[in-house]
Amino acid sequence: MLSPLQGLFPRGTRLLLANSYLATVPMGFLMVVVPLYLARAGLEPAFIGLLYAVSGLVTAGLVAASGILADRFGRSRFLVAGTVLPIASYLILALTTDRAWLVVAATLGGVGLANGAAGAMTVASYDALLAERTSGADRTKVFATAQALWNLALATGAASAGVPELLRAAGMAELDSYRPSFLIAIAVAVVATALILPLRELRPAHHDAPPGWLPRRSVRPIVTYSIGIGLLGFGLGVAVQLMPLWLNLRFGATEADLGPWYALAQLLSISSVAVVPWLDRRFGASRSVMAMQLTSGALLALIVAAPAFSIAIGLFMARSFLTNISWPFQQSLLMGAVAASERASAAGIGFAVWGLANAIGPGIAGVLLGTGVLALPLLAGAVAYSGAGLAFGIGFARLHARTRPWSEEAALAVTPPEPLP
Repeated sequence: MLSPLQGLFPRGTRLLLANSYLATVPMGFLMVVVPLYLARAGLEPAFIGLLYAVSGLVTAGLVAASGILADRFGRSRFLVAGTVLPIASYLILALTTDRAWLVVAATLGGVGLANGAAGAMTVASYDALLAERTSGADRTKVFATAQALWNLALATGAASAGVPELLRAAGMAELDSYRPSFLIAIAVAVVATALILPLRELRPAHHDAPPGWLPRRSVRPIVTYSIGIGLLGFGLGVAVQLMPLWLNLRFGATEADLGPWYALAQLLSISSVAVVPWLDRRFGASRSVMAMQLTSGALLALIVAAPAFSIAIGLFMARSFLTNISWPFQQSLLMGAVAASERASAAGIGFAVWGLANAIGPGIAGVLLGTGVLALPLLAGAVAYSGAGLAFGIGFARLHARTRPWSEEAALAVTPPEPLP
């Protein structure tokens, strides 16, 4: 899977990339299947939206503290913990559809892209670990590679979304047809965890840590990033996370209908490996993000008026492509603008805002879909995506014009030779 990267990145970086790929494969399956699986179990859209809201709220509540603690006590430990936690959620999904246990599953991880406590443990630590193994000149390329593998993982998972329907056709009971896939997800998560157990910190946890616990050096870029990422979180929550249910209500689409399209959207986004570095050289990160998110907002609005499933899913795929290739730019902008010793804290605070905003969206969308109001969630998402594009484009352009990014410090932080991971 990662053999083409053998000569490009050191071993520790390759282990991180492999971990991210495997840990994301179940998410690709679940993002298509879970809303429809729960609907088949008799749960109403409002409760399904509530589960996604719980996942986002837990992430928002824990991720900032996780980032700060990871900077102090070791980022690799937090990444291991975040990779392990979803195993309990997958087991719950395999065994029961009891509402209380489903809330527990959403809290731990495995429901929604926010991924609950697991997402809080993982996201800040992963970006910081990847950044510290990368020079400033290569950072956008490495994050683009990580994004491409993430897209490939989502595609792998989404492509298997039709498995439950095949099992039902073979005579398996409706809800039982989902359970083998949940058990396979557990096995994949175990392997993902094993890959990163050998990782060690490149620097001591307290290396270059400023006095106190808060990231005081990087306030301006953190605030700028949080505004943009918060708007993206709300747009994703209100317009995208329940999209399988939206397409089911509007066009009668099933998991088997949606899985190949979701997989294709992610496969197309793998081109970020080539597209992102070219856009970075040609237009710069902040202008590229602004153009992508403004266009994504327009595409969401157009889905509302789509007369057929084929048109709606085509517009959705285009939005997915643009949004996916914008992430490496956003990560690189933040990691290059904050102090190296505050990277996990900065990513954690930003993702906390993302998680809180993301948690609000599915709850609103679930209530609206349950009452038959289909247009408003997508229009609200369109406005949020457009606002995010302006925040990143204008905010980081002004930030770089006024202050010196920490790129030189970041480059110095990775000059020591990497120990065996």
